[in-house]
Amino acid sequence: MKNLLYIKVVIILLSTSYSAWSQKSIEKGFIKMEITKVSSDDPEMDMMLSAMKGTQTDVYFKEEQYVTSMDMMGGMMKMKVQVDQSSKRMNLLMDMMGQKTWVESGIDDRSEEQKQVAASSKITYDKKDTKEILGYKCYKVTVTNPEMDGTTVTGYVTEDIKTKANIIQGFQSLEFAGFTLEYTIANPQLSMTMTAVEVSDKVDDAIFMLDTKGYKKMTMEEFQKTMGGMGGNLGF
Repeated sequence: MKNLLYIKVVIILLSTSYSAWSQKSIEKGFIKMEITKVSSDDPEMDMMLSAMKGTQTDVYFKEEQYVTSMDMMGGMMKMKVQVDQSSKRMNLLMDMMGQKTWVESGIDDRSEEQKQVAASSKITYDKKDTKEILGYKCYKVTVTNPEMDGTTVTGYVTEDIKTKANIIQGFQSLEFAGFTLEYTIANPQLSMTMTAVEVSDKVDDAIFMLDTKGYKKMTMEEFQKTMGGMGGNLGF
């Protein structure tokens, strides 16, 4: 009887494990990312970072397109980015306290800062270091850049979510082997972790149609000047 009970327990554990690691691959869907951890040794900065905890970014994707939508500072700043890989075009809609800006550009029309990030960053993978996130098997990715004052990015990517969307702040010009369902950006001043809290294979096609009514259109160069050089940090 003891042996029979042992066999039943093993079967249950194996079936549970298989179920957890056999999430289906998706090529169209929705991902909700959330800032889950923030910290800093500087008390003032730590307080500012704490206010960002819980901030969410939505990622919608299908075929060669993806849209990211972010709502920050209690709605005072809203940003939506639409990227079409097939046409290599990008649209950015930004609403800062009612001041609405629309930037349409080519994917390659990034700032010199972002081009430098892409050229000097090193991406390494460790497929032995795995983690399950929302049922998806992920493996570790590490990004280092000798020109970014000790900043490192560590995360976990899955190849089962088929999109080239990259929302890692300041590193959007990089392309990974899979989608990062969790990542941590750390430097000597602070650490911030963003984690997927929801994944769905359902997405409304209407989300890929941007409403630009009421937005002032700018070139990428004009936008970068308006942002006072912050555009590169936003990934543009």
